[in-house]
Amino acid sequence: MFVLGLTGGIGSGKSTAARFLGGLGAVVIDLDDLARPLLLAGGPLVGDVAGAFGPGVVAAEGGIDARALAAEAFASPDRARLLDALVHPAVFAACTGALDALALLPEPPDVVVIDIPLLVEAPVFFDLIDAVLVVSSDEDARVGRLVESGWAEADVRARIAVQATDSERREIAEYVVENDGTLEEFRSGLRAFWELAVANRGS
Repeated sequence: MFVLGLTGGIGSGKSTAARFLGGLGAVVIDLDDLARPLLLAGGPLVGDVAGAFGPGVVAAEGGIDARALAAEAFASPDRARLLDALVHPAVFAACTGALDALALLPEPPDVVVIDIPLLVEAPVFFDLIDAVLVVSSDEDARVGRLVESGWAEADVRARIAVQATDSERREIAEYVVENDGTLEEFRSGLRAFWELAVANRGS
């Protein structure tokens, strides 16, 4: 079972890449999907997150209000690191469990892609993966994509400011696919990566 860590900055096209690789046959584990239940009402991280960021991040139903938490957590790099320290260990445990379950299947998947938004910031996930694919994109292009989808530009740039840089991501990557052109060009780059690194692996 070949486990690929997929990462990239907000708005880079990482989620698009995950869906595309899933369409080529990979099983995709999205860490955001694993984290979400931990922050719902009754979830194991609600108390710790509320204690660190204040009662204002708790929604009426008792879970964490994602928008309110983002406003607090992305106010500074230190605040973002605090959130990472609270969330990453539990998400790592959930991801380990998901991989173990896949490995125990009668026919385990050949390729698993773990969508890891903050791999540079959470190096513990290197223990789970065999290689890193970075989706790289110009910052203004990333901002433009998210603004078109309804984000406020200030919110996008605040998140970018507390995340690793593209150069830092490239330093940990075995593979890089650029996403500064058309969607078809991006897909072509992903398919070329798949054929180079995955489809012919071991041949």
